[in-house]
Order: sequence, then structure tokens, then C-alpha cells
Amino acid sequence: PEFDFGFLHRLDVPSSGLILVATTYGAYYDLQLQLRSGMIGRDYVVLNHGWLKRRKVDARLHWKGNSPTRSGGQGKPSRTRLSKLLALAGATGSTFTMMLIRVLTGRRHQIRSHCMHIGHPTVSDG
Repeated sequence: PEFDFGFLHRLDVPSSGLILVATTYGAYYDLQLQLRSGMIGRDYVVLNHGWLKRRKVDARLHWKGNSPTRSGGQGKPSRTRLSKLLALAGATGSTFTMMLIRVLTGRRHQIRSHCMHIGHPTVSDG
């Protein structure tokens, strides 16, 4: 029988481009099981405009080709969990929240789209 090992998955294409690699057959199948069952978590720390009030976002994401990803309406089901780490107020009256974001589904531009959808765009987008 043929056994696999090596590259399993490329996470977050094309932003960070993290690569999940197994160096043994056992590790390959163990990581594959974890990946397919959702046991591998992806957490991000993100600075957003405004003060966070929501804890989760369940909004469909859709895109076509190279067009921007949009939230709401039709598309693939997408879930994101949000936690406030720090709330900040600027000298000019602007407000920010540093969030811990856990991507539960892993869609294209999910963090940016979901944050925009709830009215808290990332600082780089707003």
C-alpha cells in the first residue's frame, strides 16, 4: 500500500501562507483527522474600528473570481467567533477594539468581510 506524508494543507492562502507539514506517516494521518474534524483552531489578533458588542458572526460569504468577498445574502455559510481583548479611545474621539478572532469555517477574506458586515472594519480597511 502507498502511504502519505509531507504537505497537508496550506492555511490562509494568500495572506500568511502557513503550511501544515507532517514528517511521519503517523503525524500525517493524525493531522489530517484534526484538520477534517475542525480540531485545528485558527486564532488571530485584529485591530478594528469601533467598540465590539457582538460575540459571533454567522453570515454567508460569496465571491466570484477576483471580485471582493461579500457578507450576507447568498454564498457559503461562514462562522466567526469574536472576543474583546482591549478597547481603546483615541484623542480625536475615534474608538478601536483589539479583538481575538477565531475563524470557524475558513472562507476567503472571512475576517475582513465579517468585521465589515458587523460595522467594525479592520483598521487597514476602514
